[in-house]
Amino acid sequence: MPRVYTVPAEAMLEDAPALRDRDELFRELSREAESVRVREGEYLWREGDPVDCVLLLHEGSLEVVQGISGGDTVVVRTLDPGSVAGELAALDGLARSAAVRAATPCRVGRVPADRFREFVRQRPHLLEGFLYLQSQRVRSLTRQVTQTHQRAITDQLTKLYNYGFFVERLDLELDRAAQMGDAVSIALFDIDHFKQYNDTHGHPAGNVVLVTFADILKRTGRRGDIVARFGGEEFVFLLYGASRREARQVAEQARVRVEETDFPGGGTQPEGRITVSGGVATYPYDARTAVQLVEAADEQLYKAKADGRNRVMPEEPGGPDSLHG
Repeated sequence: MPRVYTVPAEAMLEDAPALRDRDELFRELSREAESVRVREGEYLWREGDPVDCVLLLHEGSLEVVQGISGGDTVVVRTLDPGSVAGELAALDGLARSAAVRAATPCRVGRVPADRFREFVRQRPHLLEGFLYLQSQRVRSLTRQVTQTHQRAITDQLTKLYNYGFFVERLDLELDRAAQMGDAVSIALFDIDHFKQYNDTHGHPAGNVVLVTFADILKRTGRRGDIVARFGGEEFVFLLYGASRREARQVAEQARVRVEETDFPGGGTQPEGRITVSGGVATYPYDARTAVQLVEAADEQLYKAKADGRNRVMPEEPGGPDSLHG
């Protein structure tokens, strides 16, 4: 289903002195318009089309639609009776920046673009209303896009970054590190015996553990570190500029904080409490690519599990402590 963005009521000139001009504009333009009926789903123009007219919506509802990746479309806003569409393109002469289609059966008025430009030249005071309306549309859409982007990169349960964002950011940070000669470390965590906890206490209780652990990680990380949910009960730190020793210290601090936290039902776990295991890996010593770095951290995490859990591996950092000695 397409995603719908709408312009809030407060963005539609209620408080603007130009409101009278907007009503005047619609009434006067209607005298210049040819009235036509449009079927539901019919496109009045498509993105990239040349500009030949401005639309006045008398009855029904129109959708402003833009294409996105994968061939899908998104409805960026809806238009109700009394709305004017396509006026900005008619003024600047550029191609259509979005498509317009009928969400319901509509009656619209079509004003030729050249006639519309002449109309505005004769009434320059109406430009203030156009400018105000467009600025409010842009502000509203900017808020919507920002909120949508934030949702797209955030794990909805824990409010940490999600796996997709982590992978993209890791690629960027490794590119930067290669140019700057810096280290990049990651610390991968897994909650010990989490399936057993879920089976005993139920998924709602398990979600509480996940959210609490996410909060511990956020409070433990350094300023600027990326904390993400890697998947299921796995979490990851992305620590730019951190040596293996520094990364292990951060990971160990997180492990201890989890061990010291009194989780509900933790006493039923094999360790008698909720614990986590962690694995640390550092670019360029342990790996040269993002995939290899994650694999190296996962290998250390596996060793931590095999050695009894509730620990961070490697136990001794070893190797150069940083790229800069």
